[in-house]
Amino acid sequence: MFLGTTGGEVCLFSVSSQIYRATMPISSNGLLSMALSGDYLFVGSGDGKLKKLGIADGKWNLTHEAQLDSQITSLTVSNDGKELLAGTIGGKLYRVLEGDLSFLLHTDAHTVSINDLSFTPKRSDQFLSIDENGVSKIWDLSEYKAIFTASTGRQNSGSSCCIALDDDSVITGWRDGFIRCFN
Repeated sequence: MFLGTTGGEVCLFSVSSQIYRATMPISSNGLLSMALSGDYLFVGSGDGKLKKLGIADGKWNLTHEAQLDSQITSLTVSNDGKELLAGTIGGKLYRVLEGDLSFLLHTDAHTVSINDLSFTPKRSDQFLSIDENGVSKIWDLSEYKAIFTASTGRQNSGSSCCIALDDDSVITGWRDGFIRCFN
């Protein structure tokens, strides 16, 4: 049995003999998710690192590592064992190749409540949203994904949004009294 700790270690226990076997430090900021596939253990940590560990013959070695956007809260291996899905606390879902941990963003989402929505004036298949943290996204309903994301990088409360008719600028209203525009 593999267990992750808040200190970022993997602990190995023998279930059949009910004894502790080993502890291996893996990451910082906690070990939040794990997935086992054959002779490999995949671990997702609080520092956003995804690691592939070879565990065959009782010898543990790090074979590959990838850095994602934020804490990796969930991991699962596909039925054929060739891909992983990795979910992060930043609202992103990644498709990861099992072999070398190369990844691509599959989808993303807001992580807090959405405060306003606005359809674009030129297209009925796109709309703009703004959330409580001030993250604005343009969503494409044809592809079911965000095609534009903007943020000030500060934890401000976004309250309203619209897209300008003439140049497609994203205009946002904020609870601090400011109006901000993104190109």
